[in-house]
Amino acid sequence: MRSCSVDAPLSVKRLLEQVKARLEPPFAAVCVVGEVSNFRGSGKHWYFTLKEEGAALSCAVWASQQRFLQHKPADGQRVVLKGSLNLYVAGGTITLAVTHCEPAGVGDLQARLRALEADLRAQGLFDRPKRPLPRFPEKLGIVAALGGAALRDVLEVTSRRAPGIHLLIAPAAAQGERCVPETLLAIQELQDAHWGCEALLLVRGGGSLEDLWAFNDPELVRAVADCRIPVITGVGHEIDTTLVDLAADRRAATPSQAAELATPDRAALAAELRRRVEALAARTAWRLRGLETTLNLLVDHGLQRAEPLAAGGTRLAALGQRLALAHPSRGLDAAGARLALLRHRLGQAAGRAAGDLDLPRVHEARRRLVPAVLGACQRRDQRLAVLAERLRGLDPAGPLQRGFVLALDAEGRPVTSAQTLPAGAALRLRWQDGERKARLD
Repeated sequence: MRSCSVDAPLSVKRLLEQVKARLEPPFAAVCVVGEVSNFRGSGKHWYFTLKEEGAALSCAVWASQQRFLQHKPADGQRVVLKGSLNLYVAGGTITLAVTHCEPAGVGDLQARLRALEADLRAQGLFDRPKRPLPRFPEKLGIVAALGGAALRDVLEVTSRRAPGIHLLIAPAAAQGERCVPETLLAIQELQDAHWGCEALLLVRGGGSLEDLWAFNDPELVRAVADCRIPVITGVGHEIDTTLVDLAADRRAATPSQAAELATPDRAALAAELRRRVEALAARTAWRLRGLETTLNLLVDHGLQRAEPLAAGGTRLAALGQRLALAHPSRGLDAAGARLALLRHRLGQAAGRAAGDLDLPRVHEARRRLVPAVLGACQRRDQRLAVLAERLRGLDPAGPLQRGFVLALDAEGRPVTSAQTLPAGAALRLRWQDGERKARLD
């Protein structure tokens, strides 16, 4: 019997660990095609065998990866898998940890999709300006399969966010031969101005590339691009992208998000309205406080703020003009003119009354009229004198003629209290014949 080697023999575990260390890094990301066999679920994980003539490979889809798979493998299907090779030391088995699964024909579909996208992009269908969505729409059109989850999601979101919006539903098959013609007819109908739709939602639930292939149809893509009203697409899940998404005015990750993009959130609008009302109330209160302060200052200064000295001459001239108009001589002149008019009228009345032997009454009326008119004129003369004296008392230059000095602050306002200005404040002192600058100690 011959010995194994001059080196010490390896344990099974140590050997498999070395194989694991050398095997896994080069095969951390592999792509393999084969037929699914013996698919089963064990706990939360999926297990199956990928076989080909004369070969088989154990595969596993861990629970954490299942929601990312676009296609669930099934027995008898020919699929393309992506993943990493793992050597399970305890069992000595090699397993492919699957991270992606698609039908074997999907690769051809992807190539067709890329070629179709390039052709439609060259036609300019994806480069047109995107139209803005209406902020507060009154009516929306929806293209969806009746009874589907996508339509239920849209109805639930719109009823919660904006229950007052009218929805017009045009049913269309979500896949198969009927999908494209029914969707084209629905889009054509909903964009008719007769219905009054302001935006159109084209929605469908998730699915495989084959399930969504109808939404890559060139005629349907062209209909979305040429639609008269803005189009929002919510086809498939977030990872699904079809050519109608590229042609639409706005692409949503899901049908629910499409409904959110098309409708205003009444809760957010109510919060914004409350914020604006509070801001308006605060600003109004601030303005009222300012007006109240101004009113208090005017009350403290005799209900009238003293005008600047520059305008004093103009105001004094206006007061002098009013005084001249109110001079007693003007009143006497007016009274004399009225007395002459009355005498003339009285003479005419006396002439008419002479024929009626009523001259004594005329003479008596004349005798009483003259003292009454003179008395009224004297009373008005006295009142005018009193008003003139009051008017002279309001003349701001009056106290200056009697030796008083008017103290003004730097802004030309009268200083009425010793406490209103601090020490060192600048003053302007005005006398009858001029003014000088001063500063408080």
